[in-house]
Amino acid sequence: MKKALLLILGIVTVCFLIANADYISNILTTMKTGALLPLVVSCILMLARHFVQAASYDAAFEAVGHRTGFWHNVILIYSLVFINTFCLFSGATGVAFIIDDARRQGCDAGQSTGGAILSQIGYFAAIFVISTIGFVTMLLAGQMNTLFLIGGLTLAGVLVVLSSMFFVGHLRPRVLFRFFIWLERPINAVLGLVRRSLKAAWGRHTAHSFVNTANILASNPKGTLITVGYASLSALLNMACLVAIGYSFGFENVAALVAAFAVAAISVILSPTPQGVGVVEAAIAAILTAYGCSLATATAIALVYRGIMFWAPFCIGAVLLSQSGFFTSKKTASEEQRHKDIGWISGTLVFLVGVVNIGLSFVPGTFAPFTMLTEWVDMSALFVGIPLIISSIVLIVCAVGLVMRFRTAWAITLSLLSIIAGAEFLFQGTIQVGVAGIALVAWLFFQRNAFDRPFSMEAVRASVEAGRKLRAERAAEKAKGAKEKPRPRVEKGAKEKPRPRVEKGAQAKPRGRSEK
Repeated sequence: MKKALLLILGIVTVCFLIANADYISNILTTMKTGALLPLVVSCILMLARHFVQAASYDAAFEAVGHRTGFWHNVILIYSLVFINTFCLFSGATGVAFIIDDARRQGCDAGQSTGGAILSQIGYFAAIFVISTIGFVTMLLAGQMNTLFLIGGLTLAGVLVVLSSMFFVGHLRPRVLFRFFIWLERPINAVLGLVRRSLKAAWGRHTAHSFVNTANILASNPKGTLITVGYASLSALLNMACLVAIGYSFGFENVAALVAAFAVAAISVILSPTPQGVGVVEAAIAAILTAYGCSLATATAIALVYRGIMFWAPFCIGAVLLSQSGFFTSKKTASEEQRHKDIGWISGTLVFLVGVVNIGLSFVPGTFAPFTMLTEWVDMSALFVGIPLIISSIVLIVCAVGLVMRFRTAWAITLSLLSIIAGAEFLFQGTIQVGVAGIALVAWLFFQRNAFDRPFSMEAVRASVEAGRKLRAERAAEKAKGAKEKPRPRVEKGAKEKPRPRVEKGAQAKPRGRSEK
C-alpha cells in the first residue's frame, strides 16, 4: 500500500509541477537577467541553510537522548518541504511526520514528541529572532506592516505555548498528566469515526515520557540552546539568500531586504496557500516597492528567491522522500508481499484512469491545468456520455479486484484496456491514449503471476474479514503491549534484585557475629 501511495504522490507532484509550469518558466527566465555570482552564492546559501536546519533537528533529538544522524535529518528536512506543500495544516502535518519518523527509529511517544516540539521551538524561535530584526528595521524606517505585526504576535504566542509544555512537565508534572489524560478522550472520539483508537493508557504513557523528556532538557539546557542556535543560523542564511538575490538584480538596500524577508517569513505561516505560494512573492514585492524599489525589480527578486528557496528544495524533497523511513519496509519483502505491492500499484493506476474520466465528464474545468497528463487517459474521443461513465465505473471496480489480486479482475481489465487502446490508436487517432493503454496492458501481462486468486463472493467476504481481523489483531497487540511492558520490570525487580541482597545479608551477618 505504501508503494501505491508513493506512486500517487509522484503523480500529484507531476500535476503540481505542470500546473505551475508557466510560473517556473518565468523564474528561470528571470534568473537569466540577474548577475551570475550573487545567484551562485544564493544557491550555496540555500544548501547551507537546509544543512544547518538538519543539524538543528539532530541537536533537538540529541537533547532528549536520541541521536538521529545528520544525513537522515537532511533527507527529513527536504521531505518536509515536499510534504507540507500538499497537506492542510502543514505545520501540524510536519510535526506528525517528524514524530512518526522518530518512533520508527526507536523513540518512545514522549521522547519523539519532545524532540519534534523542541525542533519546532527552535524553528519558531529563529523566525521570532528574524521578526524582531525586521520589526526594528521597519520601525526605524517608518514602514511598519500590520500583517507582519499580527503575525509576529501570533508567532510569539505559539512559541510561549510550546515552551510552556516543557516547563509544566518539569515543574508541575501532575498538570501535564491531567492534560494528556483529558486529551485522550476527544482524540479517541475522533478516531472512533474511522474505527480506530489510541493505545491503551496513551495519555498516561505519553505524559510520563514527556515529563521524562522535560527533565532531560532541564538537566541539559546546553542542548536546547544549541538547537535554537542552529535554527537561528538557518534563518539568517535564509535571509542572506534574499540579500544576495537583491544584489544580483542591483538592489542593494539591505534594510529593505531584511524587512521583506521578515514579512515573508510571517506570510508563510499565515498564508492559506501551500507554503505561501503566491502570497510570499506578493509580500516581498510590496515591501521592496515601499522602500523605493521598482516593481519590475521587486517582482524579479521575489520570483527568483522563491525559485531558489522553495521550488529547488521542493524538487529535491520529491526525490528524497522515497528514501525516508516511511516507505521502507522493516522486513525483507517475500514473494507474497511483492505480489501485494504489484496488486496495489496496478489497482491504483487503473483506479486513477477511471476516476479521471469520470471527473472529465462532470467537472472538466477542474482538470484544465493538468491537460498534459489527462490527455494520456482521456477516453472521451471513444466514449461519450453514459458509455464513458459506465466504462469508467467498470475500471474502478476492476481496480478494487486488482488490489485483491483476483484473476477475473485481471482478465477483464486486460481485455477492456486492450479494446480501448486499440480503438483509440486505430480509429480515433488519439495516439497518446493508445500508447498509455498499451503500456498498462503490458505491465499487467508481465505481472500476471501476482493475480492468482480465484474470484468468488466467499473470497471477497474472506478478504474483507481478513482485513478486519488484521486491524483487530494489531489493536489487541498494541493494547497488550501497553499492559505487559511494565510487568517484566516489576518481576525482574522482585526476583533478581532483592533475593541476592537477602541471601548475602543472611550469610554475611551470622559469620560476622560468630567471628566477633
